[in-house]
Amino acid sequence: MGQQQTFETRIFEAIRAERARTQVPDGFPAMPEIPGGRYMREDFFKLEVEHVFRRSWVMAGHEQELPEPGTYKRFDKLLGSPIIIVRDHEGVIRAFYNTCRHRGAPVVKDASGRCNMLRCQYHSWAYDLAGRLRSVPDEHDFVDLDKSTRGLLPVRCESYRGLIFVNEDPAAIPLLDYMGPLAEEWSETGVEDMRLDYRWSRIINCNWKCALDAFQEVYHINTLHPKTVGAMLEHSAATMGLLPNGHSRMCVRITGADIDATPEDGWPNGEVYRRTSVAQTLWPSLNVPWSVGTGRFILFWPRSVGQCEIEVIGLGPDWGEGPLPEDRVAANANFDHILDEDVRNLESIQASLDSGAFTGMMLNYQERRIYWSHEQIDRVIGVERVPQELRVQPVLAPYVET
Repeated sequence: MGQQQTFETRIFEAIRAERARTQVPDGFPAMPEIPGGRYMREDFFKLEVEHVFRRSWVMAGHEQELPEPGTYKRFDKLLGSPIIIVRDHEGVIRAFYNTCRHRGAPVVKDASGRCNMLRCQYHSWAYDLAGRLRSVPDEHDFVDLDKSTRGLLPVRCESYRGLIFVNEDPAAIPLLDYMGPLAEEWSETGVEDMRLDYRWSRIINCNWKCALDAFQEVYHINTLHPKTVGAMLEHSAATMGLLPNGHSRMCVRITGADIDATPEDGWPNGEVYRRTSVAQTLWPSLNVPWSVGTGRFILFWPRSVGQCEIEVIGLGPDWGEGPLPEDRVAANANFDHILDEDVRNLESIQASLDSGAFTGMMLNYQERRIYWSHEQIDRVIGVERVPQELRVQPVLAPYVET
């Protein structure tokens, strides 16, 4: 039995165990209350922006958005970090700070476009697509100007199967090392052959973690989504995997799917994606629910301590020429509806958090992915920087898959 088939078998066995259990597994620790101030305090929010979002790999788009040399897009989701992503003349995708090395004006102002040179619109300093400074008007008026040292400042940029990621930390580990087991699991989805077919974005008046939390458990689906997700999935047949670097996985049995008898030759590759709803979190703020042939990359971007943007980039099978087929349009409309059910709930939660009536969050066994994400936040910020009353006690490391 191959490695992936072993993975399939392990997931289905775990789901069957979840359906059968009547209590928390022996020895599993009580997760201490998560301090409410982590969702409300400005000082903690600033630590998250500086140490979590600006020093982690975050998804910035898809290579299909940059189809030809010279095509570019602005990436302004990270607070205080204007970034431009461009495909150079050799086809390499690069990222730079969108900041001219003369007096700091943006090199490009449009959200996206195509050019042969990146030319600042303030004083026309011009950079090639590899970020090198090539021309300066009235160059003779600059004493000791060395153009070779005044190129655009680069930002770490790597791709995985067409997905573009950036990281402002020049010392960060490579993207594939950061992804860990998720890189191999995503390889079974065929994501590299998928095509952009869905975009959605909404500003929500809630903390970014409040929004992300809603997508890391299915404890709520029978209450909040009774006619949609609750009707499609069996919430008590869900297995959670805690992974290195704060990542996690959730596989939930699709109602009616047969997972009880392992075939004699083992499960075929990718069968988990056909018989369960798989959702993985690439820490800190990317959640990816998969269905057969499609992936919805849900990104949670902080805008302030009490506001975030939820952005969705959808991929699906290539449909060839012409408009998106009607069945895909209908599927996307259904996903819109599910998102709206969650969004309507989130702002009222934040209002409750801000009221002073909320002291902390008590999580159950089904919600342990949320606690694991908080543990990673403190590790990356540095526990010594986190105010003592806001720290999360680390208890879940023994349950991380290796």
